[in-house]
This record gives sequence, structure tokens and C-alpha cells, in this order.
Amino acid sequence: MNLLDLFVKISVDDGDVDKGFSETSNKAETLAGKLKGGLVTAAKVGGAAIAAAGAAAVAITKQAVENYGEYEQLVGGVETLFKSSADTVMQYAANAYQTAGMSANEYMTTVTAFSASLLQSMGGDTDAAAEKANLAITDMSDNANKMGSSMESIQNAYQGFAKQNYTMLDNLKLGYGGTKEEMQRLIDDANALNAAQGNYTNYTIDSYADIVDAIHTVQTEMGITGTTQMEASTTIQGSIASMKAAYENFITGLGDENADMAELTTNLLGSTVTVAENLLPVVERILGNIGVVVQEKGPEMIEKFVSYAVEKLPQVIELGTKMVLAIVSGLAANLPQIVQSVLDMMATIVETFVSSLPDIVDVGKQIVKGLWEGIKAMAGWLKNKVTGFVDTVKGVFTGKDGFDEHSPSKWSRGVFRYVMEGGAEGLSDGLPALMRGVSGVSGRVKNGLDFGTASVGFADSGIGISSAAIVNGLGEGKQSGGSFTFNLMFPDMTKFASYVFDPLTGYAQANGTPILNPIA
Repeated sequence: MNLLDLFVKISVDDGDVDKGFSETSNKAETLAGKLKGGLVTAAKVGGAAIAAAGAAAVAITKQAVENYGEYEQLVGGVETLFKSSADTVMQYAANAYQTAGMSANEYMTTVTAFSASLLQSMGGDTDAAAEKANLAITDMSDNANKMGSSMESIQNAYQGFAKQNYTMLDNLKLGYGGTKEEMQRLIDDANALNAAQGNYTNYTIDSYADIVDAIHTVQTEMGITGTTQMEASTTIQGSIASMKAAYENFITGLGDENADMAELTTNLLGSTVTVAENLLPVVERILGNIGVVVQEKGPEMIEKFVSYAVEKLPQVIELGTKMVLAIVSGLAANLPQIVQSVLDMMATIVETFVSSLPDIVDVGKQIVKGLWEGIKAMAGWLKNKVTGFVDTVKGVFTGKDGFDEHSPSKWSRGVFRYVMEGGAEGLSDGLPALMRGVSGVSGRVKNGLDFGTASVGFADSGIGISSAAIVNGLGEGKQSGGSFTFNLMFPDMTKFASYVFDPLTGYAQANGTPILNPIA
């Protein structure tokens, strides 16, 4: 191989290498872009998750603070009531999520509501009172779960019993009314039930502790006792109530430095698992039954539905027709009322307009007033225009061809002097021609009124008859108190005026005496 061939070979190899490097670089850039996009997406998702977690943390913290604040107050009340037995009550409260479906706070709220009366009836025995209180609360929960009563109504009933108020005894739904006599009957039944089992008791209505025991005896006989704890592990509703109570205890424990968080967490997880165990079989059965219905009964159901729809279609059409007819009939029957309503509405509109008329008039007054104020504001302008006009007229008479007078009074006297003199001379000089014109007009009028010499008399002529009718009619009208108006009409007023004024005008022009000073 010569040197040139080697050089060419090396060059070709370098090109392939460069191509490989280029492709690798492009792939690396693509991969980097995908990684970047994935990282950005992951960052967004992570950010949203962090934000959601932060919000949840804030909400949990707030709830924990509130729950623990309530917990501190309730513990103080339990310690005040039960003194050395407070720890026993607190332990019952901690387990109440299973036995009574209550959180510790709810348990302590309930127990402090009636324990004062309980302690009094038990002579201040705090240990016995703690046990009796737990029995009462458990019976309350059992009654609510078994009988479907509201827990609040049952708690109110027990609180009433502590005050010797028995009106809410029927809230327990045990078959006893809300009276003192019915409470006494319950106590008597409890004593009889215990005696039948060889356990002789002497419960009395005067002891709150005896009332609690009597209710427990009756509920045990009815199979109510223990249902809450049993349902907490076997039923959906009971397990959910237990889980909610365990969660409340967990949240409260977050704020308690002495809380056993490991135990609280275990209780919460255990109650959650119990809910799942009770819920999943039911969900499975529901889904299975839905599948069976769809597969086996679906076609049949569709067929029956279609058949039913077709069968009932005429009835549906008939019903629709009747509905339309009823609407039309109703409109026709109520048409007078509808028309009356329209008229009433129009009357209301008119009344509203009439009532508003003073305001409208006032607005009109204001408009007129505004116009008048505008006219007054134009008074100066109008004065100037009139003054200018007068000055113009004055200039006509006092100008080059007029009266060269400076004083307005002298000017006026000059105007009217020359007007009167000119008029007198014009009339004097033109009077003969005027008389001749008047004579000519008189002759023409006479000739126009000449009816000729026909043999028919005037009274028998058409004009005579018409004239007589007009006169008679006017006479009757006058007699009846009427009035008349006569209008004399000249057929050609312009021609008549020419007979009068043409001679005057001709004479004035012939003698050079103007009637008025003409405008140049």
C-alpha cells in the first residue's frame, strides 16, 4: 500500500468515525431532552404532591390543636369528678372506640354530663361510679346501634334521668313511655328479671345508679347489651364508627406529649383493616350480583322494557292529547279572566300615569322655565339686532337721499312731516282720477248686478226664490236665538285695488312727488 492509498483510507475511516460520533451525539441529546422533560413532569407532580401534603399537614395540625385543647379541658373535668379514679375513666375513654364507638373526647364529654348525680347516688364512691358510668355509656351506644336511636337523644335522656326528668324515657325505645310511672314500671320489671335468675335486687327510682342498673338489666334481657363491641368487628356501620373514633384519638394524641402514638397508630390501622374486611365481601357480592343480572337477566329486562313501552305508548299519546286539550280548554274557560287581567293591568298603567302627571307637569314647567331663561339670556342679542334694524331704517331716511338730520326726534318729525305732506299732495292731485276710477267701478258693479228685463218677476226668479229662502231661514234662526255672520266676497280684489291705486301711483310718478322716500 502506497502512502496516498493509506492517506485516503485513513480519511474514509475518519469520516465513518465522525458519522458515528454525530449519531451518538444526536441520540444523547434526544435522551437528554426526554430525561429533562421527564424530570420537569416529575417535578410538577412532585410539587403538586408536596403542596397537597402541605395543605393536609396544615389541616391535620389545626385539627390536632383543636382536639387536644378540648382533651385538656375534659381531662380536667374527669379529674375533678372522679379524683383518684380518674385514670380508670381515662382508660375506659381510650378503649371507647371499640366498646362504644366513641372517641376519648366524646366519651369524657358524655360521662361528665351525668356523673355528678351518679356520684351523689353512690355516696361519693368514685371507683364504683367510674364502673357504673362506663356501664351507662356502653348501654347508650348499644341502644343506639341496636334500636336505631340517635346517640344524642339517648344521652339527653340519661341526663334527664339524673335530674329526675323522665319525659325522654321513650327515646330508648324499650317499650316504656316518658313518665315517672313508666320509669317505675321499668325498675319493677328489672327487679323481677333479676329475681327470676336468683339475683334479688331492690332498685329504686330515687337512686340514679339504680336507674342505670335497671336499664342495663332490661336491655340485657332484650339482647341489646354488647352489640356495639360486636358490631365494631363484624358490621360495616359499626367498624366505620370505630375507625372514626380511633382516628379522632390519633389526631388528639398528636398534641399530647404523653400519648402513646405507637398504640394509637396500631388502633387506627387495626380499625381500618376491620372496615376493609367487613366492606370488601359486601362489595364483592354486589359486583357479582350485578354481573349475574347483566348476563342472565339483561336481555330479558330489555325485552320486557321495550314490550311495556310499546304496550303503553297509546296510553301515553292519549294522556298527552288530554293534557293539551285540558290546557286549551283551561285557556278558553279563563279567557274572560285573562282579558280582565289585561284590562286591570292597563288601568294600573293609566292610574300610574295619572298619579305621575303632577311630576310630568312639573317637568314641563321646568322645560318652559328653562326656555324662558334662555330667551332672557338672548335679550341682549335681540336688542342689538333690533337696534341694528332701526339704525338701518334710519339710514334709509337720513342717508344720502334722505333727511340729513342728527337728532332722533328731529329725524322722526322730518319723516312724518314729509310723509303727510306727500300724502296730502298726492291725494289732492290724484282725486279726480280716483273719482273717475270709482265711477268706473260703480258702473261695472251696476252692470254686473243688472238682471235684465225678463218677463219673469224677481220674486219668481231663481235668484229671488233663493234669496227668499235665505232670508226666511235667517229669520227663523234669529227667532230661535241664533246669530249670523256675513262675509262679503270680491271676485278679484287685485283688479279692484288697481282701480283705486293706479291713478294715485300714476299721478305721483308724473309729478315727481313720492308717497314715501324710496329705497335706492
